[in-house]
Amino acid sequence: MKKLFAAIFIIVSLSHSQYSLNTERIGGARHFGEENIFRVSLIYNGKTIKTIEQKLPYDVPFPASYINETIGAFVLSYPFDGFVEVYDGKGEKIWKQDFFKEMSPNYERTISVALGSSTLAFLTSDVELQRAVVHRYTIDGVQQWETLLPHTTGYEIALSPNEQTIIAGSYLVSVDKVHQSATLINAKGTINGNIDILFRKAAFSDDGKFTALSSDREVVVISNETSKELYRTTKQTKGIITDLIWKEKNLIVQESEIRSTLEHSFVYADPLFINYSFELKKISEQQFVDENFKTAQLKNKNGKIDFIQNGKTTTLFQQ
Repeated sequence: MKKLFAAIFIIVSLSHSQYSLNTERIGGARHFGEENIFRVSLIYNGKTIKTIEQKLPYDVPFPASYINETIGAFVLSYPFDGFVEVYDGKGEKIWKQDFFKEMSPNYERTISVALGSSTLAFLTSDVELQRAVVHRYTIDGVQQWETLLPHTTGYEIALSPNEQTIIAGSYLVSVDKVHQSATLINAKGTINGNIDILFRKAAFSDDGKFTALSSDREVVVISNETSKELYRTTKQTKGIITDLIWKEKNLIVQESEIRSTLEHSFVYADPLFINYSFELKKISEQQFVDENFKTAQLKNKNGKIDFIQNGKTTTLFQQ
């Protein structure tokens, strides 16, 4: 009997939110006719509303999941097959979109999702297409527009809290250079500017005037009014930048080491938190030693920044 392995990933809801997702991936299938199991549960105030279970063929990757923690809408994304499923706050599937309907399944494609309360945006790309595309829909499935990005392969996408700005990453690898861009798009689908960074994380300031973007190595602060880069800094450790969050006019940036485990996977370790001024000048730092984690979050709770990992919450930079 084949031994199965299970990995459970929990998305912890924001303090002011009511919804969260609990996803379970049970794998081990390696041959034709065998299946893996994907299970996702929608949780409201700690109570499970609905659980959806799907059996996937051995060669189909598990979907990615995204949730709006305020209204409970969530998306399951299947880049290999090229489609997404959108669910409401009751866990009922309300619509589905196949972005590559006429094309064969392909490992070299992306579908990234940014999910707001009234709209959502998808970033898609395929190795057979020349440009990555941003698609904007209403939450109930009405398409509003499509916008082409500068480069072939899509990366990450972010939606501002007021849903007026979308930032989408794309890149192209040539013989001697990696061409990369974070593209700023307004609510009508017009491109307002491009920033030279392949971002992994985006943080929007509380007043809506600025956005901070981080790659593995750099942090950039952007003016949302002019769509121009204001300040830039690089990482200070041999690790990578793993998260960032605004604290009023300051920016808290997390850097973490990457270490392998005996199970041949990896964990983040020894996180360093740097408190930057708005101009990205270092004010102070705080480091945790001998801390290992797979996933973690930075949360702003009433003006205090909490670091959440392994079921433990620590408030950073306390006086």
